[in-house]
Amino acid sequence: MIESREHTALHAYINLLRRKGMARESLRQREMTVLKLVPYIEYIPPNGPAYRQAVDRLFETVEKAEWPILLPVLREYFSFWINDIKAIAAMNEDRAFESGVVEWKPVQMDIKYMLASLDAVTLTSFEMMPLERYEQALRSGGADELFLDTSRKLVKMLLLRLRSAPHKQPNVYRQAVDANLALFTREEMHQLLLKVGREFYYFWKGDAEAPSHMRTSARLALAA
Repeated sequence: MIESREHTALHAYINLLRRKGMARESLRQREMTVLKLVPYIEYIPPNGPAYRQAVDRLFETVEKAEWPILLPVLREYFSFWINDIKAIAAMNEDRAFESGVVEWKPVQMDIKYMLASLDAVTLTSFEMMPLERYEQALRSGGADELFLDTSRKLVKMLLLRLRSAPHKQPNVYRQAVDANLALFTREEMHQLLLKVGREFYYFWKGDAEAPSHMRTSARLALAA
């Protein structure tokens, strides 16, 4: 019997995690997560937009509290599903698959608490530095005040999530982004948060070339 693309990718994904030393229970949890998605991706073209739509359809059947748990797994699996060797190698280099990394999960917060915290909490100088660099880059790119204010709020929400993180590794940052995605229901907000999250990551990790990773800023409004 010929193995499907989905199961071939799943076996490659699980085998890599096993070689990295991941515990059997964690491997099984990731396998079950991917198997939930398989019925939604069996007959779609292997590209990002189709995959995202399939994930959205799956999430219509899943409690929002589970999104931050499932998203990192489905994001990792995507590169195996489309057989993107370069992306898999890049994730391997940034230790996305390391089993020895300190376990961390963002504290669950609702949107009302997060928005109230934005005005009540004072950012440290270490938190303000990348935010100010990001704002400056947005201004240089022609962003208007509404977009700047929206981006500032989304970045502050990320920084609040990341305060309890034990290290500055990409997998931790992705978890914080995923946790905040679950706070919003509108697709345009999901896309904006992903855009801001991708851009700000390079400022957060102190990359001197961070502005070069930015895209042209869209003029979008924030509405929870």
